[in-house]
Amino acid sequence: VGEGEGPPGSAIRRKVWVAASVGPYGAMLADGSEYRGRYGLSVRELVAFHRPRVETLAAAGPDVLALETVPDADEAEALLRAVEGCGVPVWLSYTVAGGRTRAGQGLAEAFAVAVGNEQVVAVGVNCCEPAEAADAVAAAVAATGLPAVVYPNSGERWDAGARGWRGAPAYGPAAAPRLAAAWTGAGARLVGGCCRVGPETVAALADQRPGTPHLPD
Repeated sequence: VGEGEGPPGSAIRRKVWVAASVGPYGAMLADGSEYRGRYGLSVRELVAFHRPRVETLAAAGPDVLALETVPDADEAEALLRAVEGCGVPVWLSYTVAGGRTRAGQGLAEAFAVAVGNEQVVAVGVNCCEPAEAADAVAAAVAATGLPAVVYPNSGERWDAGARGWRGAPAYGPAAAPRLAAAWTGAGARLVGGCCRVGPETVAALADQRPGTPHLPD
């Protein structure tokens, strides 16, 4: 998330970091595999897939790499190997359901892959139900002792047959302050939104928190 300014004439000045997204292998398959994991590939094969992507993104000079929407602890291990030596700090963010990774691993086990890795500045969850986030943040902090990152979906559901979103959002501008308070209370220090979370909700979050979250230099 370099030092930046608000609009011309604005008194706003805040530290802003730019994160480059390193998404899961499953997203490339375009069949929903990013929400299942267990691709049938070894960790070594996943490292070989991710490493060229990491090198390309790192060369662009981001402040941090977001290893995000990770469904499987095996892929998390592969991603952490792929970023070794790239010279950019990372955060690791799983997508979860039912208190486990999408591949079914327990969260304590999943977050443990980041323990002792000095390149990792935060761990947490994204692209999940808002109701899942607080417990997952607590599990991330308990397992690693690191600050947590959290950016769930709006809570609407994708209807694959109709190719559209269904239901009312559980995470919108009105609910953002209450939800963010629960997440920060559980240890989150980087808070945002994923699918269907728009600028109004992010603005509501910013209004509740002075300044911006700080990542280690």
